Amino acid sequence: MNFNGKNLIFIGSILFFLQLINFVSINQINPEVERAQVLAAISSIIIMLTGFLFQRISPVSGKKVSLKGENTFIYDPSIPQDLLNELAWGSDAVLTSTAAATILISNKGKNILKRGIVSKKDFAPKDICLRCLKENKFISLVNTKFYPGSEEFDDFCKDIPSVLVIPVNKQCFILIGGWSSRCFTKSDEKWIINWSRKLQVLFNENNF
Repeated sequence: MNFNGKNLIFIGSILFFLQLINFVSINQINPEVERAQVLAAISSIIIMLTGFLFQRISPVSGKKVSLKGENTFIYDPSIPQDLLNELAWGSDAVLTSTAAATILISNKGKNILKRGIVSKKDFAPKDICLRCLKENKFISLVNTKFYPGSEEFDDFCKDIPSVLVIPVNKQCFILIGGWSSRCFTKSDEKWIINWSRKLQVLFNENNF
């Protein structure tokens, strides 16, 4: 069974319903029975509340969508070899170890790497990506459908359900698109952010 908040809500509801049936069917009520019924009711309500809280903390990922584009690997041949090796390894790890469908790295306004489900169009950063660079702040769009300005990513990957924007330095950022909404875990995000810090060092060392 996939144990989640819905399971807890269901179990709590069943227990609450059963204790009501038990209370109605009792012929003689005494203090001990009353205390047991109150405890049973409180316990089932706590289980249901825990389920609701679990739903809010760990929302269920959306359904995987069918994205349009070619599955390929494109990179700028001018990238220094040691940096290219790291970008190749890291992008492959992101695509195979997380729910990512596509990755793009932009440096100094140029798309230096595209991998996964790739659009033929050249991506140009706009408000969201520029804010990421300006504030040096990681941005997570868990559901682009409800996020104002998400059409910025149409040239990245059309109808992408979720997007991560991770700054590397003041001129470079990583775009990662997920197969579904809410598909990236906190562990995924932490790993990718740590990888971006490693890239920052390599970009500085190679003056690229």
